[in-house]
Amino acid sequence: MIARHPIINSELTWHNREEWNKALLLIKRTFVQNRKDLSEVVRLAQALNREIDNIDTFIQENTSKVCPNCRKVCCINKHGYYDHHDLIYITALGHTPPIYGNGIEDTAPCQFLCHTGCTIDRSMRPFRCNWHFCSELIDFMNSGPAKPMREFSDSFSRLQSLRCEMSETFLTLIGP
Repeated sequence: MIARHPIINSELTWHNREEWNKALLLIKRTFVQNRKDLSEVVRLAQALNREIDNIDTFIQENTSKVCPNCRKVCCINKHGYYDHHDLIYITALGHTPPIYGNGIEDTAPCQFLCHTGCTIDRSMRPFRCNWHFCSELIDFMNSGPAKPMREFSDSFSRLQSLRCEMSETFLTLIGP
């Protein structure tokens, strides 16, 4: 297992803004100072981005049928925060995370949710936001034709592998 930098860990949370900002700064600095060495990380982030775009239509078709009728909003703030993997991904693509509002409860509807859906493109959303599916949505997706669901499942597996490989490649460079 690769040693983790003390700032980049699974406990990273937007609620600890000082640590979150340190992690983001470290990631940005690493990309600026080591762009050539990080070309593989950038390539993996681009592949991850394409994979997300490839399955966006399937997800959108299903959420557009299930979510508008739902009484309980799944899109809540706690799913809308970037973790260190997300920060590596969006930085590799040349983007920055949105600014989060202060004083919004984790259980409140996501601050990026509007009447037409999310204001952030799927490929730029936090991983846990994109892949948090309620049981109603999963049941609906499973009730449709098997082939699209199999393709989605295969794409999701590739997504997870790409994300892990991208992060591990980045973390190998920065070391402990």
